[in-house]
Amino acid sequence: MKNRLIICFMLPFIYGVSQADIADNLRWTIDGSARYNQFSSPDRTSRIYALGIDTHKVFSGEHGDIGYSVIQLYFTQLSHHKPTPFMFDSPDDGKIIVREAHINYTASPGWLPNLRLGHFTMPFGLEDSNDTNGKLLDYGHAENLGTKLDWGILLNKVHDDFEYKISYTLGGKDDPKSVDGSSLVTGRISTLDHYNLVVGFSFYDGELDNRNRQRFAVDMQYYIGTWGVKAELATGEVDDDNEKYGLFEINKLSLDETWKLYSQYIYSDKSGFDDNNETGVVGISYEPDTHWEASVEYKHQFSNINGLDEMKLFRTQIRYRY
Repeated sequence: MKNRLIICFMLPFIYGVSQADIADNLRWTIDGSARYNQFSSPDRTSRIYALGIDTHKVFSGEHGDIGYSVIQLYFTQLSHHKPTPFMFDSPDDGKIIVREAHINYTASPGWLPNLRLGHFTMPFGLEDSNDTNGKLLDYGHAENLGTKLDWGILLNKVHDDFEYKISYTLGGKDDPKSVDGSSLVTGRISTLDHYNLVVGFSFYDGELDNRNRQRFAVDMQYYIGTWGVKAELATGEVDDDNEKYGLFEINKLSLDETWKLYSQYIYSDKSGFDDNNETGVVGISYEPDTHWEASVEYKHQFSNINGLDEMKLFRTQIRYRY
């Protein structure tokens, strides 16, 4: 029933897209990256290689643009990667992975919402306005919610003083289906993200991986000159276990915007664990042009969770977009 509901919403826009000239207003990019991970505790190394295509297509009508599509397909190869992400079968597996893949209707008049259909990043917290797909820098989105991308439908609109996104997704993660009755409702309302001060409020409710999950969060971004401060606080439950999550970041961008330095403090408190999880992150990225990006990051877990050794992780990545 849930899968059929999504398809019914998709049919009118899919028909309109099928009548358009696919080659018109189409931009595409080849995107390749190599990532190296060095764990010092436990002592192991791993690598991730990705090569894919990133497309952006604008659809226009007689009175202007009516929408666009985004499709990102990547062949991703793991090498001794543990823990193994859920979409792979082994530490050395290789698969075609769908990142973003959605169509967006943007011509809704007045207060009527615009419509997004497909596989998209769920609208929650800092990740909603900071696209970190393919980057070392992230905001714990998947760790906080249990997944980052899901298939479904999203309503959105930008107004004069605020903007919002509300999504209904199936809980299949990489698969466009409901799994054992899974479904998720996620949303975020915020001030406009082009201001120096951005404040957002998010919610999340549903069932994923046979576990009931609820989250509420507040996030903040503040920019002054080339400095930025970001923070996110979330609280909720997974089944009957209470969970809290917090992130604080300070970043610095060079005047020519080629260098970015950042440091993060991440905190989580989960029922059933003897200690809170506290992690520090420092990183730097260099983007000399629109093609190349080199990144280095070090992550250090300050606490021993249930007697396990502190996690120490050094990561580096080279990325090229053509």
